Amino acid sequence: MKVTLVFRRKNPRFFSIESVFNRILGAWPSADRPDTVELPELGVSFRNLRFLRRHRRRHNADLWHMTGDSTYVSIVLPGRKTIISIHDCGFFVRNRNLKTRLIKWILLDIPVRHAAQVHAISEKTKEEIVRLTRCKPEKIRVIANPVSPMLSYTPRPFRQDAPRLLFIGLTENKNFERACEAIAGLPCVLVIIGKPDKFQMEVLHRLGISHVIRHGLTEAEMVAAYEDTDIVYFPSLYEGFGLPVIEGFRAGRAVLTSDIPPMRDISEGAACLVDPLLPASIREGLLRLMRESGYREALVTRGLVVAERYTPEAKAAEFQSFYREVYEKICVE
Repeated sequence: MKVTLVFRRKNPRFFSIESVFNRILGAWPSADRPDTVELPELGVSFRNLRFLRRHRRRHNADLWHMTGDSTYVSIVLPGRKTIISIHDCGFFVRNRNLKTRLIKWILLDIPVRHAAQVHAISEKTKEEIVRLTRCKPEKIRVIANPVSPMLSYTPRPFRQDAPRLLFIGLTENKNFERACEAIAGLPCVLVIIGKPDKFQMEVLHRLGISHVIRHGLTEAEMVAAYEDTDIVYFPSLYEGFGLPVIEGFRAGRAVLTSDIPPMRDISEGAACLVDPLLPASIREGLLRLMRESGYREALVTRGLVVAERYTPEAKAAEFQSFYREVYEKICVE
């Protein structure tokens, strides 16, 4: 069985999709590892369609998998042999104007209808796809993202006097302002992964938040950031999956996250869950993690167990099984 993965054009600003599938390919047995092809242009482009159509004719595959983002290109692939990945429906959920409906039609409605199968990264994303496109639930397979293979349990003493809180991402859904309000006056250091804008910097200074700013990190540097943190601080308002939760578990760190799907589901009782809309709730959860060592250590122990289900090897095995099922269905037809 020959499988070809189709990647969007590389963009230095966005690389999470490529990171996810490169981790999976790295754990794949070399004998039947899928081929890969990268589109030549960013965004919606006729050149991408022409390129993939020519590639399909020259390099026939038993299955084609559009790994995400540029899902519209799947229309030039044979539908019965095509899988598309949907990582996040947040843009379509939050925006309902005419322009968004057109984009949704191009990137979601048509590709979902055309493809034989859809891959979603969480049950929440699956539910959104069904609601937004009226796709049959049985057409969608949920396979979660893997953690970095470089991450491992690295015990270190908890900084009781001034714990370091790892805060990843600064887009609107990351809930930065409420997260800062929740820690105002607390003896802690906020380690921010991302580049704050002017307003976010004003929030930090107004609230007197002790902070460190880091951006443009390599995977190895990101691993080091997890190792050097005390609490993964992730009170996000919306996520397609919430990988920092699992990565925090894998590193053996306490995790605070939102009591909403998918974070509630993937944490499986291993994280401190809070109401992301209430700074008081976030603060209460954080204080419990800081003050109650027994509670904190119990969460870390549970998190290490949960994280084992998200290794690249485990996810590669899930995709192998998924591809076999789709291919066998084609053969029967």
